Amino acid sequence: MSEKEDQYRKSTRYGALGELSEIVHVVSDLTKFKQTMLLLLSMYTAFIAAGGLHRPVQYHLLLWLLGYLAVGSTTALNMYFDRDIDALMPRTSGRALPSGLVSPSVVFYASLAVFAFSVIVSIVYINIYFALAIIIGFVFDIGAYTLLLKRRTPLSIIAGAVAGGAPALGGWAAGCGAISTPGLLFSLLVAAWVPSHIWFLASYYKDDYRRANVPMLPVVADPASIGTGIGLGALVMGYVSLSLWLSGTISVITAAYGLLAASHIFYLAVKYIDKRGDKEFSSKAFKYVNMHLGTFFLLIILEKVLQLL
Repeated sequence: MSEKEDQYRKSTRYGALGELSEIVHVVSDLTKFKQTMLLLLSMYTAFIAAGGLHRPVQYHLLLWLLGYLAVGSTTALNMYFDRDIDALMPRTSGRALPSGLVSPSVVFYASLAVFAFSVIVSIVYINIYFALAIIIGFVFDIGAYTLLLKRRTPLSIIAGAVAGGAPALGGWAAGCGAISTPGLLFSLLVAAWVPSHIWFLASYYKDDYRRANVPMLPVVADPASIGTGIGLGALVMGYVSLSLWLSGTISVITAAYGLLAASHIFYLAVKYIDKRGDKEFSSKAFKYVNMHLGTFFLLIILEKVLQLL
């Protein structure tokens, strides 16, 4: 019996409260709550930078809700298709689907229904461009990344990067009612960050991916190739930070942090090569790159709030 199954059986002793707790746990697991919230932070930051701060409170809440439903349902559907390889990897074998806590058919149909709902409501209450960004993220995540490329080639990272940048693009469109250059820059920033996020994590869990026969780059390439890719992504992040400042989208202080963060990620890429893809170093680097992206976005939100005071 897995640890999660044991927790589930214990939770049922507490009646409705236990069942509600388990439902929340399963939904959080299927939607990869922490990862989804980081993507939603990118969406909300772009929204605020595009002038969304002046929108009514209910608009902000609706945007968060629709964003979570769209990204979360896409992630859950991704986990539906990956449940067989998740069962082969110790890191993921305890998830809700491979451990049998929830029916695959329920996840499949519920995810499609929730995603369709998020698109329709987005068209009606946000705008068509926000809905388009949601659809772009879905197509690249499910169609290109999960079904077409993930089990065949390490180039799947390209589709994953595009999908990762879609929420930011949608956030900008929700704020200003159009897709324009700054929105594309926010999307590019996240897309350039994705390789460092995925490859540092995959380096730590390289044996898992090898066991499941998933050709992530750390499994099939040498550390020099991986570090070079991460370093190039860091350079793009630096250029994007400067471009957002030059376009008047962010302040010089926030841009300076963006350059500092990009420089640190580049340094981590160099150290990764020097340490030959060391497992423990990869774990620490993974936390740093996530911290940098989150901090950068929070600084943007803070500066926009302070401008109103």
